[in-house]
Amino acid sequence: MVLSLQLPFAVIPLVWFTASRSKMGDFVAPRWMSALAALVALTIVVLNVKLVVDFVSGA
Repeated sequence: MVLSLQLPFAVIPLVWFTASRSKMGDFVAPRWMSALAALVALTIVVLNVKLVVDFVSGA
C-alpha cells in the first residue's frame, strides 16, 4: 500500500518534465503522449484516494 501511495510523487514530476520544452528541448514528449500520461497519473491519484478512503473507513 505504501508503494502505491508514493507512485504519484514519481509519475507527476516525470510527466511534467517530459512535457517541458525548456527542459527537454528536442526530446520533448508529443502532446498526445503528455495528455495520455497525465490521464494515467490522474487515474493513479484517484485510485490512491479511493484506497485511503476505503482503508480509513474499514471497507
